[in-house]
Amino acid sequence: MPSKKPPESETESPQESISQHASDWIRQFIKHAELYFVDASEVLASDASASEYQEATIRAVFQALRDSGMTVEAVLETIGYVAIEQTGSPVKWNSELNQRRFVLIDKQIQEMLTPDERIELAGLTKMMREQVESETNLPLEGAKELHRKLMDLDATDKPR
Repeated sequence: MPSKKPPESETESPQESISQHASDWIRQFIKHAELYFVDASEVLASDASASEYQEATIRAVFQALRDSGMTVEAVLETIGYVAIEQTGSPVKWNSELNQRRFVLIDKQIQEMLTPDERIELAGLTKMMREQVESETNLPLEGAKELHRKLMDLDATDKPR
């Protein structure tokens, strides 16, 4: 029995909604992930469990991300950040998250950090870096005041 063609969508296609560069990147990423998955699954037994296939998938995705130029730390930070975001409500950097990060750093120093906590720490570190590097932390009021003073000085300066 021939299969039916899926209905035409009235929404724009993925290629129209993302840039060509992004489309090329994701296609290349998927291609690499698939190749790594094939390599990883070749060593699995024919009766491999779902968890073994999940692990092979994660290994393939991880390697494809590394091929895309991400460092191991960047992959872990991004996974941790995404995991934190999945809590359901928007998460903004605050003193409680900073305190949790300190607790995890102490555990890391004591070599008592679990794999889940390592990912959480990486995500919290990414959040902290984004907060520190954001425009909200720039001392703009002081800079604006200095700019006003310099402009006033420049306006009163007369050529000699």
